[in-house]
Amino acid sequence: MVKYKLEDSFGPIGSFAGKVAFFVFLFMMIRYGYTIVSVLFIPISAFLGFSKTHIFIDTEKFRIRFSTTIFGLFPTGKWIDIDDDMEIGVRANREQWQYIALSNRSLNLKQKAYKIVLYKSHNKPLLTLKYVSNREEAKLELERFAKLLGME
Repeated sequence: MVKYKLEDSFGPIGSFAGKVAFFVFLFMMIRYGYTIVSVLFIPISAFLGFSKTHIFIDTEKFRIRFSTTIFGLFPTGKWIDIDDDMEIGVRANREQWQYIALSNRSLNLKQKAYKIVLYKSHNKPLLTLKYVSNREEAKLELERFAKLLGME
């Protein structure tokens, strides 16, 4: 079983803000006791800060699971069996996160340059397997995933 972390569920800024809020409310709860604010906002900030997306690859049964790990503890998602019609490939990733603050300042965060994608039949993208930063690394990872999934 191989596990890859893809990204934070609420983006890099949302994840950072959730972690900071979690520790602030945890400190408030320890310092000032159980207040309604800390009890209410600790689960919300933990959900924002620690939820992530993962890919689980079962190399023995040749199946993949795209999973959102809620609170960083509970994985969700269904297993997808690898068919003979499926292929893997490299795509350029042009996704970016944009945050606009109350002071009208914007922050643009670009994702990594390339992603390894599993395609269904007729070249329809099914799910992303991994993000990589350059084309050479993408080719190496593509060969490695082909061996892992038996698509040589």
